[in-house]
Amino acid sequence: MSASRRRDPGRHSPTIAIKDDGGRFALEGALDIRTLREAANSLNAWQRERKSRTLDLRNLSSLDTPGALLLCDLQQHGIELTGIRNEHKSLLDLICGLERKPLPPQPAVSRGRQLVIELGKGADNAWRDALEIITFVGRAASAIGQAFSHLHSLRLPSISRHIDETGIHALPIVGLMAIMISVVIGYQGVAQLRPYGGEDFTINLVAVSMLREMGVLITAIMVAGRSGSAFTAEIGVMKSREEVDALNVMGMEPMELLVVPRLIALVITLPLLTLFADVMGLLGGAMISESLLHVAPLQYLERVRQAVDDSDLFVGLIKAPIFAFIIGVIGCMHGLRVRGSAESVGQQTTRAVVKSIFLVIVLDALFSILFDKLGL
Repeated sequence: MSASRRRDPGRHSPTIAIKDDGGRFALEGALDIRTLREAANSLNAWQRERKSRTLDLRNLSSLDTPGALLLCDLQQHGIELTGIRNEHKSLLDLICGLERKPLPPQPAVSRGRQLVIELGKGADNAWRDALEIITFVGRAASAIGQAFSHLHSLRLPSISRHIDETGIHALPIVGLMAIMISVVIGYQGVAQLRPYGGEDFTINLVAVSMLREMGVLITAIMVAGRSGSAFTAEIGVMKSREEVDALNVMGMEPMELLVVPRLIALVITLPLLTLFADVMGLLGGAMISESLLHVAPLQYLERVRQAVDDSDLFVGLIKAPIFAFIIGVIGCMHGLRVRGSAESVGQQTTRAVVKSIFLVIVLDALFSILFDKLGL
């Protein structure tokens, strides 16, 4: 009886074999984790034949812990191991002397208790995340202040590149989304107001909602999904390749090189994108007004001028740099959280996008309450 695996002569992979030499069964080759499956299959077939209860190990070239566990199991089933080499005997004595018992069953946890545990874990994680965000906001604000106090440290080429990537390249999708949102608001407004004879107020609805809320909110969500995720992925890949550690070793501050240019670029581009989204939203409202209400473009512009004032535009634009700062901080923070694997990059990118969108919506709600109290 012989069981061996065929190998390419050019490769130096370990082999294992059980040989029958005149009724004497011997294990030859390397018994380690790479040959364990083949050895276990061959030994099981040998045990089923039960021609011999002795296994010679003198030609065994190497042995590791999984292989020693397999041999100890054979001993427990009445197989005698002979010809054990001195370098293998100590490992076999150690492994076979271990008291191997199955782990005791874990006590069952009731659903109510499990729910309380999960709620506690979630609250603890939320608290830690909040503290980390506050800490990172402070570090980022300090780094930006230091950069502006020493203008020679500002990396203008990097800032301009990020403005191009986060702003100019985002114009088509932001404009399209703004038009579509205004079209949806217009259609719903006409459908709801027409039974009361107030469909003309759809123009007011579209103009005010786009300038005060929807323009900046939709733009911030698009930027969070597009640019915030890019920040996390770019810095995360650098972290996984140990490029961030290399910057630290060279005495270069990653916050100054990686975070500050992205934050400055995003704070510049998001208000401009918001203004662009407002214009495109009003354009979409003009399309709906002409098709459903038969209002000419000049009449539409006059109605918009009467419906909105400077405070409506101000309310929308004042939110944009704050949203941009939060999105940039969350994206960069989670990029620096990556721990060296592609899976970690994906996890942190997902968390950054979800957390950015959540915080943008929460801040927008708080701004709505604040502006209502201020009478804006």
